[in-house]
Amino acid sequence: MYIKKIKNVGCFLLLLTTAFLTSCEDSNSATESPRQNKQSEEVKSSVKEYSITVQAIEIEGKKVRLSINSNIPGNIELMAGVSLMGQAPEDTYIGKSERVKVSNGISEIIIDVSDLPSGEYEAEANLYPTWGLQDEKSKLTGINFEISASQKIEIGGSGESSELVAKRNEGQKWVMLNVIVGTPWNSNEWKERFGSSEEFPVTSMNPKIIKNYYFTSIDMTVIVNILKVEVVTWRMGKDGA
Repeated sequence: MYIKKIKNVGCFLLLLTTAFLTSCEDSNSATESPRQNKQSEEVKSSVKEYSITVQAIEIEGKKVRLSINSNIPGNIELMAGVSLMGQAPEDTYIGKSERVKVSNGISEIIIDVSDLPSGEYEAEANLYPTWGLQDEKSKLTGINFEISASQKIEIGGSGESSELVAKRNEGQKWVMLNVIVGTPWNSNEWKERFGSSEEFPVTSMNPKIIKNYYFTSIDMTVIVNILKVEVVTWRMGKDGA
């Protein structure tokens, strides 16, 4: 009986000790958690303070000047350029972009837009931290997410409408993906898809067998073997056999 009582008392003391330790751990957790959260929020807040800005203006010679500023220390590299607005992911891209180095928070680039259609564009500058942080100073910022800046700009460019250029690009893409050496030739199908063609003289092959057909709507020449009724090849622009 005495031994049993001792065992019961021992069990009671063990339970009491366990409860006390658990209470202490919960108390420590409760007091440390807000401090840790505050430190975490301070780090996030300081990272979010970093930014970039871009200003775009069209200048003489059918060019666009992008002025880029940033408060990110050290040397960084951005992807910057102009993109036609309203493009869908599956559209053939209309625009220009290039890598730009930014030192001491300032950079400027000139983009030739003479071959881009007229329309509303978006000037952009994007920092991708996986490769854009170039030195120790910039890496110490802790930036681990993309930072972007943009501005709308109207570009005169080549004077062609963006709709016309987009249609031509899509037509060229179709030819590149679907037409190879030996593809059966059907003039009616090509006319239905791309409109009328212009036949021009063959100078380097037998003109009795080979014909050049230039399609203005897609700015491409299709060289055809009329004896075999098949495509020999295609070329960009008005460039035949």
